[in-house]
Amino acid sequence: MEYPLLSDRQLLEECSRDNLKAFNILFDRYFNKLFKYALAYVSDECFAEEAMMDLMMWLWEKRHTLEVQGEFKHYIFRAAKNATIKAIRKKAIETTPIESIENHIRFTGNNADYAILASELEQNYQNKLNLLSPQRKIVFQMSREEELSHAEIANNLDISINTVKNHLKFSLNHFRKNLLRYRDAALIVSLLLLWH
Repeated sequence: MEYPLLSDRQLLEECSRDNLKAFNILFDRYFNKLFKYALAYVSDECFAEEAMMDLMMWLWEKRHTLEVQGEFKHYIFRAAKNATIKAIRKKAIETTPIESIENHIRFTGNNADYAILASELEQNYQNKLNLLSPQRKIVFQMSREEELSHAEIANNLDISINTVKNHLKFSLNHFRKNLLRYRDAALIVSLLLLWH
């Protein structure tokens, strides 16, 4: 099947059948356009990228129930506007200075309770890692454990750099979502995953 030649609607139908290749084509087709669109609302590239990655993750998660009226292009850009506004509101609530996080890490570093929590968190991290699709897990481990660049991973697996970024972003969001009950520890792990 020549996925790049499929229409948006055909790709969405394939996505509803859990076809990750079709989703990657849809992702590559729209992500950069959505990113530039989000930048019209915010001047922070990282923030715009994260907001649009969250939107694409939402699109994948809703693939079985999503009902798009009219053209997908119009639908996704309306969704991008709403996702950006939602992300702006969320950021205003959740912003935490890095210095306070670092102080918290130093403060809890020698705490016995923290050691137990960290051990439990590590076990949960491994469990959540195993829930990722095989390719997503490989990409994540190549990035975080082997410390390969996006280009090196793309070359090794014969996939696009955008697909690599897509897998990594989805994986990080997967961990954040599933480790939320650990609150402070999850925040630390998120930072470690991002800065590793």
